[in-house]
Amino acid sequence: MSVEPELLLRAGPAAHGGATIAHDSGRTYLVYYALPGELVEARPRGRRGGLTYASAERVLEAASTRVKPACPYFGTCGGCQWQHAVYPQQLEIKRQVVAEAWHRAGLRLPLDTPILAMADPWRYRIRGEFEGRYDGGPFELGFHRMRSHRVLPVRTCPIHDERVEAAMLAFRQAVEAAGVQGLTSLLLTVEPTGRGLLWRCRWKNPRQAAAEPELAAAVAELLPEQVLLDDAMTLSFWDLSFRCRSDTFLQTNYRQMLVLYEAVLDMLAAGPGDAVLDLYSGIGSISLAVARQAGSVTAVEENPAAVKLAQLNARINLSRNFRILPGRVEAALRQVRLGQHQAVVLDPPRAGCEPAAIAELLRLGCERLVYVSCEPSTQARDLALLVQGGYRVRRAALVDMFPQTYHVESVALLER
Repeated sequence: MSVEPELLLRAGPAAHGGATIAHDSGRTYLVYYALPGELVEARPRGRRGGLTYASAERVLEAASTRVKPACPYFGTCGGCQWQHAVYPQQLEIKRQVVAEAWHRAGLRLPLDTPILAMADPWRYRIRGEFEGRYDGGPFELGFHRMRSHRVLPVRTCPIHDERVEAAMLAFRQAVEAAGVQGLTSLLLTVEPTGRGLLWRCRWKNPRQAAAEPELAAAVAELLPEQVLLDDAMTLSFWDLSFRCRSDTFLQTNYRQMLVLYEAVLDMLAAGPGDAVLDLYSGIGSISLAVARQAGSVTAVEENPAAVKLAQLNARINLSRNFRILPGRVEAALRQVRLGQHQAVVLDPPRAGCEPAAIAELLRLGCERLVYVSCEPSTQARDLALLVQGGYRVRRAALVDMFPQTYHVESVALLER
């Protein structure tokens, strides 16, 4: 297979996804590992949708904001995109990406929109998923390489909690020592304020899961300060306590989760006279925080495991003004009558809301909507539909949940 020659490119503005945009001879390139304004030698890595992907191999004119990445795998691992930029520039890039997404949807990000940063943008992930690799040598755990399904073995990851990193290394050692075969991935979650380590293995063949007790015993000896949990763990914040499992959604940045929830509660401004809908509610972490202030909260969740946990968490926290409607949001909202709720908070998956869900929100016409999103383009699309239906964007905030990466969380308040 022939290797395309390197190109001399001037990196332009940043694009959502962690690349910069460059142009040469009428062709548009998405160049990874370059910063805006830099002159780089870049190697093409493939084409899709009329765009050519490339990675900067050598920086000829470096930006003043370029720094040495903290991770030895940066530039090969696909997990981080902006470690070579000073943290303030990372924040500004994320603001520009969100503003551009809103602009394309016909909206304007409010000029006073804050971006809520981390004091220390490292070691923040309390959950990590590692891929297994068998290739004739030692067993390895790692991440996918950039734009590839190939696994890059790693021994450190500075955006993960040190306990996650230590547990990954312990599992790798235990698998290798026992000669266990067929481990395809390992999901690890640590309790932010406890000693618990929640773990789950995936196997190429279900029968290979018989090795799990042996692995767990070996890992427990290697990690005497952690308590291995194979079913559920406790997540505590403020005066609330939640049970969560590996198969339910969890905000991986615990420190910024609290910042995000504070922003949501501030925008929602729920009082004793408010009945609130919480859509895509998961295990009920936002719902039960809102329930401390609101008259009542009705949560909607599709995942059966999350529904059961939300019901359990309501009992744990003695919440009597909370109920949950199981099912898809667009179907569950058809059961809700007009005038029953004054406010809505929604935190949909990356794909955003289904058109039918937007239609139901417009039918209900609640006074206030707080929309939380981890994907600027789909949030902007949905906000534009809500604005066309009679809402107006009043406030917004950006929360940097994932420093060193291109991901960003955004919150918007809409009022009728």
